[in-house]
Amino acid sequence: MKNLRLMIPGPVEVDPDVLAVMAKPMTPHYGKEWAEFYYETSRLLQKIFQTDGDLFIFPGSGSAGLDAAFAATVFPDGKLLIPKNGFFGERLEEIARTYSSQVHTLEFPVGQQIDLDQLEDTLRRNQFDALALVHCETSIGMLTPVQEAAQLCRKYGVLCIIDAVSSLAIEPLEMDAWGIDLCVSASQKGLESPPGLGLAAVGKNAWKRIEHVKSPGWFLNFKIWKKYEKQWGDWHPQPITHAVNNLKALRKGIDRVLEEGLEARFDRHRACTRQLRQGLQARGFELCVPDNSASHGVTSARDPRNKVAELLAYLREEQGIALAGSLGELKGKVFRVGHMGTGATTEMINMVLTALDQAIIALYPGQ
Repeated sequence: MKNLRLMIPGPVEVDPDVLAVMAKPMTPHYGKEWAEFYYETSRLLQKIFQTDGDLFIFPGSGSAGLDAAFAATVFPDGKLLIPKNGFFGERLEEIARTYSSQVHTLEFPVGQQIDLDQLEDTLRRNQFDALALVHCETSIGMLTPVQEAAQLCRKYGVLCIIDAVSSLAIEPLEMDAWGIDLCVSASQKGLESPPGLGLAAVGKNAWKRIEHVKSPGWFLNFKIWKKYEKQWGDWHPQPITHAVNNLKALRKGIDRVLEEGLEARFDRHRACTRQLRQGLQARGFELCVPDNSASHGVTSARDPRNKVAELLAYLREEQGIALAGSLGELKGKVFRVGHMGTGATTEMINMVLTALDQAIIALYPGQ
């Protein structure tokens, strides 16, 4: 496969120091030293999620964490509400329907912000057991007001589940302070690590529900993982053979995040987003999301000349840079630039804009 500069919405380019950890000699997934490393890594993740809740690190992806979240908290006939305005809202619905026959959606056009008044009205008129919401709708690069949504959940006694796969360590996220009960993410985006690990933070309120749900399955079962932590915690804190070097690389990525500091990190992503959005507009591309709801890790744009496929192919083949198309109904109409973690630097944004200049000359002669 051709080596490309990755400016896609994950996986991100991984710093050589983090990548080098993957090549280190293998060590056991058990023993006193491993247990201490595992628990310390979990405690550091708590700082990033900003929670006192339990942290679970699963081999897999963000979807594995979401699967675990629904399996643990949704009764087979439980009423679940999913507001959606893009592909990953659809993904939440698809996963949820494997666990509940009572999944209800609140649908908005792709690229339109979720209406909080409409959300509150829906919560007030119905008795839902849980609400699940995507923080960053990655298919379009739109942020959802999860803080306000979580407050509404608390007001109406509804469990709040948040998909933060594309927002953790990129956007402000305060799980406990905002009233989020269960939050899911992954290793390969804001945490600047290789793909392969799903993360789930489980708060006290979520545990009250979990204790009463007969969760199907064993591997992605919070109660099973908690049981083994209690029984074997001093030497084997998980019920499986873990992806040891993936977890060590994740730890290196976590250290990079915390050394930079969350606020400084958020500021860096905001600055790069402004730089990219201004640069895209100056080159004639149309932004899909307004400034006040734009993600700071992924930006989507339309090409008024309708050459998205040609543009992406040129950048890949001639410039060695991978941008992304979109998904669902936006496929073929929109391209996306990922600027997460290592991609959120002035140099990387300049690289993309310069490559786009070359693409415009090659694909749109005379313009």
